[in-house]
Amino acid sequence: MKHVRVLNQKRLRVEKLGTGEEPVVEGFQSPAGCATVFDPGWEADSTGLGVAGLCQPVERDLYGCYADCWWPAQVPDGMTNFRDWHRACPAAQRDWQKITVAE
Repeated sequence: MKHVRVLNQKRLRVEKLGTGEEPVVEGFQSPAGCATVFDPGWEADSTGLGVAGLCQPVERDLYGCYADCWWPAQVPDGMTNFRDWHRACPAAQRDWQKITVAE
């Protein structure tokens, strides 16, 4: 049945294994998403120039640092599960003990 052409991609790979050809491993030309961001931690901001751009106070990072795919710590890009976490504490500097992340 040499005149039948295989359309299934997995079948093509299986046939190549039978002929002794080595599989080709190729990397991405450019990494996707936030994988290219090197995150040094709390000692430097996203520009690498100092601490002026760090997300402080800590609760600011939930809204302030997710847009440009950079965080001072490894946290998700968006936090939407507890939208009213700040309602119990309208003045964070005075009532910081009341701040809750998850209820």
